[in-house]
Amino acid sequence: MNLGPMTSTRAVTVLEAPSGQTSEWAESMIKDFRAPESLNNIPKQAYLFMTRKAYPRSADSREKLLEHFNVPAYVANQTCFEVNGFFGSRSTYDDEKKLVSYTTWFRILVKMIRKESRDPHDDGPEYAMNPEKDYQWYETTIFTRWDRGPVNRCQALVVDAPSDCAGDLLKALKKQKYGLNFQDPFAMHALLIDQLATYCDVSVWRIRDPVRNIEKARMRTGEIFGAIHEISRHAIHSSEVLEAGVDTLKELHRCQIAVHNKIADELKETYTQQAREYTEFQITLLKNLKLRADSNRERLKNEINLAYNNITRQDNTVLKSIALLTMIFLPATFISSFFSTTFFSYGETRDDWQVSDDQWVYWATTIPATLFIILCWWIWLTWADKILNFFTLIQNWVESLFQKQKQHEVEHQTFNTIPPPPTSN
Repeated sequence: MNLGPMTSTRAVTVLEAPSGQTSEWAESMIKDFRAPESLNNIPKQAYLFMTRKAYPRSADSREKLLEHFNVPAYVANQTCFEVNGFFGSRSTYDDEKKLVSYTTWFRILVKMIRKESRDPHDDGPEYAMNPEKDYQWYETTIFTRWDRGPVNRCQALVVDAPSDCAGDLLKALKKQKYGLNFQDPFAMHALLIDQLATYCDVSVWRIRDPVRNIEKARMRTGEIFGAIHEISRHAIHSSEVLEAGVDTLKELHRCQIAVHNKIADELKETYTQQAREYTEFQITLLKNLKLRADSNRERLKNEINLAYNNITRQDNTVLKSIALLTMIFLPATFISSFFSTTFFSYGETRDDWQVSDDQWVYWATTIPATLFIILCWWIWLTWADKILNFFTLIQNWVESLFQKQKQHEVEHQTFNTIPPPPTSN
């Protein structure tokens, strides 16, 4: 896993929100992050970026980390550690039924394949950093916690995002005109999802690039199947995780609406409406990326069909070559067979050879038989359907005759069994 600028597997990048001491978002680093001790020292309003290597490997250690975000212990088990996507939330209310704490956890996967060296679509960095493979999975999992207070706590832990995610998010945060509204438990989600959508877009296009190169190169049939098999595998995974991502965002949007309705008196109507509309836009964006990923799969199927057609065409060429060779050797074979018949006699004591006067019998039978076979072959190719229909009509006509004959016999037997009318005395 690429650690980007980090110097230790336990290092965690922190993006701290503006406070009384800072006028804008600031980036810092915890070089030796240990849960739960290090969590007590992080700012109340911050993003934390943790690499996959820094994320605890054991379920017990993950539970201690996630306990800080009020995430259920089950999320720390192996199932959630390997699943292709999920979304969950947990609400806490006081005695007055007022929302005092809200936690979310969700997971969106991105598969990055190695960037094409020839005519790539994007000019971004290389994300497949594993030298042993031509791809790399980013199993990005995000945990957020919001707590009501004099200064609302709003923290987000981002696990296993690409190495430039923290830097790009910091740039986006600094461009915000009004900053984040920490009265909203979903304030930190929108920009994070923007970053994930960008990586999904890069992933889809980097699968598209080799597909396009295959279409343009039209490699030989023997070479194309290996390349298409690998790219098809990546395209299938891309479609799968994008579909899971769409479902994840739909569930997030549902919970966002429910929470905004609960705290409607604390947020302006314009803010909540625009926040919901933006989430709907992000869902639409991922849906359309899913369509593009599906298009990559269909294009690969088209290339496979073309390859099979080329194989068929090559087989046809081979058959034509065999037919040509047969035609080349057929005259010699015919002449050899013809002069080996009994119509010719090679004397043992004479230097000449004798031809029978009955040679015409051979031609009189061979030529008409050959012409008859060619004629039958031509008639069958030209009139096969009509011939079959004709025989079907004859078959139906014969069957109807037999049916009428049987019916006539039954009626005749019935007539003979009727007793004659009584005679009067």
